[in-house]
Amino acid sequence: MRLMRVAAAALALGIAANAHSQGVGPPEWLRELDLSEAQQEQVFQIFHRLTPVIRERLLAARHAHEELEDLAIAVSLDSDRGREAFEAEARALADVAEIRMHAMRGVYELLSAEQRAQAIHLPIRYE
Repeated sequence: MRLMRVAAAALALGIAANAHSQGVGPPEWLRELDLSEAQQEQVFQIFHRLTPVIRERLLAARHAHEELEDLAIAVSLDSDRGREAFEAEARALADVAEIRMHAMRGVYELLSAEQRAQAIHLPIRYE
């Protein structure tokens, strides 16, 4: 039983780290592009508008993951519920990735040709 708890905790840390890395705001590397005040405001508006949606999907992923943890240490294993919870978590995290992809596309469209060229050479890090 102790081994199951340790395994569940390890899995939780891995998923939580991934979910946290998705973040809600714009990525740090945008600071290197010397955005104008107008561009900064537009970037803020893009991410501000999406923050509640991203937060809701991250919460859904967390709840599904908590259900997986509970199932892992339950008296009897319910594989069907486990698969449903896993799929719900994966779907929620995929939604976050898609939302961020569209947000970053919106940001990319705000950039000047010079900033776009500079962005291509930045070491993009996904915080």
